[in-house]
Amino acid sequence: MPRAPARAAALLLALLVALASTVLPTALPTARAAEEGACTPLGERELAAQLVMSGVPGLAAGERAREVVGRHAGSVILMPPNVESAGQVAELVAALRDGAPAGLLVAVDEEGGRVARLGAVDAVPRLPSARALADDGDPAEVERVAAELGAELAELGIDLNLAPVLDVSAAADGTVIGDRAYAADAQRVARYGAAFARGLRSGGVGAVGKHFPGHGRTAVDSHLTLPTVDASLEELRSTDLLAFREALDHLDAVMTAHVLVTALDEELPASLSPEAHALLREDWGFDGLIVSDALEMGAIGETWSLPAAAEQAIAAGADLALLAGPWREAEAVTDRLVEAIAERRLERESVLSSVRRVLTAKGYDPAEASCLLGLPPIAEADAVVVDGAAASVAAGRWRALPGGWRLDEPAPYDPEELTTLERGAPVACLAGGCGRAARGAGLAWTPRSAP
Repeated sequence: MPRAPARAAALLLALLVALASTVLPTALPTARAAEEGACTPLGERELAAQLVMSGVPGLAAGERAREVVGRHAGSVILMPPNVESAGQVAELVAALRDGAPAGLLVAVDEEGGRVARLGAVDAVPRLPSARALADDGDPAEVERVAAELGAELAELGIDLNLAPVLDVSAAADGTVIGDRAYAADAQRVARYGAAFARGLRSGGVGAVGKHFPGHGRTAVDSHLTLPTVDASLEELRSTDLLAFREALDHLDAVMTAHVLVTALDEELPASLSPEAHALLREDWGFDGLIVSDALEMGAIGETWSLPAAAEQAIAAGADLALLAGPWREAEAVTDRLVEAIAERRLERESVLSSVRRVLTAKGYDPAEASCLLGLPPIAEADAVVVDGAAASVAAGRWRALPGGWRLDEPAPYDPEELTTLERGAPVACLAGGCGRAARGAGLAWTPRSAP
């Protein structure tokens, strides 16, 4: 799936036309608002750390846990070693937040059934499995119980629940997906998954659909080795992909699967595949967070080191590389990302866009996020990019620039910021002859010289 400039420009035009009548996405329901005051832009390590979600050691925020959130990871996931009681979890989360320089996203796996990190110790009510919920109640009831769960999680300081499972499966209960799936029918999965997501969000917690583009067709456990799905893209669109597509508007984030889906990519698992991420971002227009499944799982670990896998996941289009268990490797992972950004193995524009999504989820408004990213106020920007395409403002309307134009390190601003610019504001064009092209396209344009 090539990422052609013309396609990006078309996406941009559709977005900008809708700006006047569309409510722009807001932060996740439980995101903590940014503190007031002057902004200090993130350093290079702090920037890279925003791309990492890591586990932390222990039941309390000891020295090593504080080091993880202070230097190596902008988001954390709570695992069984972090959970003893509701009060203990609340204290741990509050203490971790105090040590995070750019805010903290806190996630947990609380699906119900056999995947219940907090429910297992009665820190929150333990729900039945997804399959049992769908068998015993209608979507309205599922939404109600998910709302109660969301409120309990939010009370403990949790921002994201890594649920619902949107895999389509009728496999036996004990298999890797099994009763974690609502049903074997994709439409039914979408209805119940969307209801669970709506409930979580109304309770104050973000919903994370998983495992995209679908783990339900295979009983091979990706915790152990890499599963392969050989179904055609046409077949997937009416089954596995349909469940995600139908529920997408109710999700704050999507988790990618360590599954080789050959119709999308014959070489890389979806979690590391640019093609799988392009389906979400470019084809479907999803602008929520994309988080990898845990990169220490056997499907990845049998081929890639954790640092290499994290770089590959971010390069493919993920916003967060997840290390659920091996928190000791968070430092090495962030070291690798710092190096990859400095050496331009990771495109800086793409990194800034991913970090912006993370910061938005944490509650920063567009201008605050731009400041943290080290971008000048948008009125002073030399180049602006939205959804991968350059843009200029003319007669009060934003227009896509013709494909093929080169801008010198264009900076990704939030669409909401674009609306703050004055009518006819210029954006620099640094490619030869593009002033004439701008006039020909009917754009208000002030050429500037390259430095």
